[in-house]
Amino acid sequence: MPTYLSTRRSSTVYDSTVPTLRPFRDATGVVVVAVLLAYLLPTQLVFLPLSSLGRPGLVVGLGLLIWWLVTRLHPELATHGRQPMRWALLGYVAALGASYLAGQLRGLPALEQNGADRAILATLAGGGIMLAVADGVLNRERIERILRWLCWASSGMALVALGQFALRVDLTVYMRLPPLLVFQRDPVGFDARGGGGLVRVAGTAGHYIEFSVLMVIGLLIAIHLARFAPTRRSRQLFGALAMVQAAVIPISLSRTGVLALAAAILLLLVAWPLRTSFNVLALGLVLAVVIQVVRPGLLATLRALVLVGNRDPSVQGRLEDYDYVRPYFEGRPWFGRGVGTWLIERYQLLDNQWLLSLVTTGIVGTAALALLLLTGIFVAVRVRLYSSDAADRDLAVTLAVAIAVAGVTAATFDALHFSTYRVALFLLLGLVGALWRITRAARINESGQT
Repeated sequence: MPTYLSTRRSSTVYDSTVPTLRPFRDATGVVVVAVLLAYLLPTQLVFLPLSSLGRPGLVVGLGLLIWWLVTRLHPELATHGRQPMRWALLGYVAALGASYLAGQLRGLPALEQNGADRAILATLAGGGIMLAVADGVLNRERIERILRWLCWASSGMALVALGQFALRVDLTVYMRLPPLLVFQRDPVGFDARGGGGLVRVAGTAGHYIEFSVLMVIGLLIAIHLARFAPTRRSRQLFGALAMVQAAVIPISLSRTGVLALAAAILLLLVAWPLRTSFNVLALGLVLAVVIQVVRPGLLATLRALVLVGNRDPSVQGRLEDYDYVRPYFEGRPWFGRGVGTWLIERYQLLDNQWLLSLVTTGIVGTAALALLLLTGIFVAVRVRLYSSDAADRDLAVTLAVAIAVAGVTAATFDALHFSTYRVALFLLLGLVGALWRITRAARINESGQT
């Protein structure tokens, strides 16, 4: 018999056929640890023997994958029943496996072989987080717990960025934890942009663009919590955290962040009630005025960056990348040159994850990645359509928009190279799977079906 979990927030309810659960089956606590490690520690900190795979969030992700595999071996530990996110992930991993094999058949230099191995293991780490959340977060209250910790972690990253911007001191250089964690490479630091003494900052993220995308995702989660937290005090608190995360998006001085924020708000305006839309836009206007007063010229610089179009050298470089990679793609169009084999040491940097995927994993791998994201969005939309709970419906829309933002902005940088982005993306996909499973179980239990 399948295991059906209720959507009640204070407890987990099972039908009479379900055996008693063991306490260690729930993965919420370990998932929270992975999120905190990914967001609050600088990306450059690694456990050196594992190289780039030694980033703490990815190490925990691999552990969660092992945990998930172990739970599948025992009928009382595994969560049974339909889970579309599992199949989407399986298709993606299979496509990457085919690309890995294609690279082996091509014959890989040692550096590219190491890159291929790292890419597969990093994907498995992300998949471990997704599966642990989709199948191991047992009720709606625990989804809320993960969301709250994600909001706090994102706010922590935002506060580090604010400190960097205000003090012109890179706080991440003081976060080393020898001998376990050491800096694999120099911290991101500051980058002067736009004149007027403005510098862009990245908090604990690995790049300014990654930072801006993570802040937009965190902002969406914070707005949801500010609307549906159980107490007025909690709603005010998460509203304040939303303002903090919104305030740091401009200091990344990233076109990607501005466009991602605009796209996310426009999409949410369609789903929000009119009063919510008005309140959010009014608060956004107030925040813009405060930013203009506190740091004159910042918003004007952002506007100039967005409106410059293809006259900007970075935009021109991205457009030229298409001609550069065309011969590589045409030589191996279906499975690519091998996942993880496009190295900066040997080839040109591609600031476009979709283009990078097309070259390394081919049409099959790129389609599988797109299908994984689209499955997450489609499943979230189904929750929105069939759930009668206002909070569930709003969370479904929030997750769908966040995944869409992550997918679209991946066209502006090599997104999956960055571990915090990877953790955030697979966490969102896992949350969609968990929400779908729990709300579906509630509908089945209420209708008396088995």
